[in-house]
Amino acid sequence: MKRKIKIGLALGSGGARGLAHAGVLDVLEDAGLVPDVIAGTSMGAIVGALYAETVDARETWRRLKLFAEDEEFLKTWLPFIPPTSGEEEPLGRIQGLLTSLQRRYLQVKTMAAASLTDAEHLRRPLRTMLRARDFADLALPFAAVGVDLISGEKEVFRTGDLIEGVYASAAVPGVFPPVERDGKQIVDAGAPFRVPVNTCRELGADVVIGITIPGFSSSRAEYRTGLAMAQRCEVLAAERLDRFVMATVDAVVRPQVSAYHWADFRAAAGVRQAGVEAAKAALPEIRTAVARSEAERSGWLGRLRRRLG
Repeated sequence: MKRKIKIGLALGSGGARGLAHAGVLDVLEDAGLVPDVIAGTSMGAIVGALYAETVDARETWRRLKLFAEDEEFLKTWLPFIPPTSGEEEPLGRIQGLLTSLQRRYLQVKTMAAASLTDAEHLRRPLRTMLRARDFADLALPFAAVGVDLISGEKEVFRTGDLIEGVYASAAVPGVFPPVERDGKQIVDAGAPFRVPVNTCRELGADVVIGITIPGFSSSRAEYRTGLAMAQRCEVLAAERLDRFVMATVDAVVRPQVSAYHWADFRAAAGVRQAGVEAAKAALPEIRTAVARSEAERSGWLGRLRRRLG
């Protein structure tokens, strides 16, 4: 039986941790809860665009795996990953020195240049993953959300060049160049518009399922450098804002992925499984939200029919 209401997915940012969205989609699809509309920020935009094109969770994951295993793409993120992240061989003294030098180079380069690498390091894998080139070619209504660095305003991509829109949403500041157009500099909106709940409702969703990816682990006891402290403050501010936003959704999925580094795409399989487990745990809440919305819609339509009757 066709649903009376539209289900929307708001897929949050999270870097490599955002691959958990693929596991969530798998569970929702198996449960017969295929979304009608999708909005995504950053990695949520990448996963959301793929699913909006394929409407197939397994095909979405197959393409994401190729993305996560792309050697050139991985090289972009390796300098951000601590030596202890993931399964690695123990570092010798020489390798440890090289790693330290690489990090210092990264810090200097991002302070002296607009980005660590060029746009092609992200655009190329996006063109490989996505067959569609225009939002109009997608099977489901979809929006990618970025932010204008100049005005601070949200930038929503719903029409036109799909690769451009997804790139803008996923262009991590300092890593990839911004999209510059109409006097704007548009980048990843993961801090101010982390889970695009309002955008999802603007697409027509009656029920919004928000998938939020933890931005940090609270287990680290101290921060020794000024840069680490500044980054921590930014993350705490984003987490606080996220709590307010997530209070407005109808159902929440929270994959437990804090054990994985946000830049470690090598951990893709484990991150996806965390999404599966979180979605299974959230299914009762999701089904309740859908049933409640359907009941409200039926009651409203019934009253309208009686008045018109």
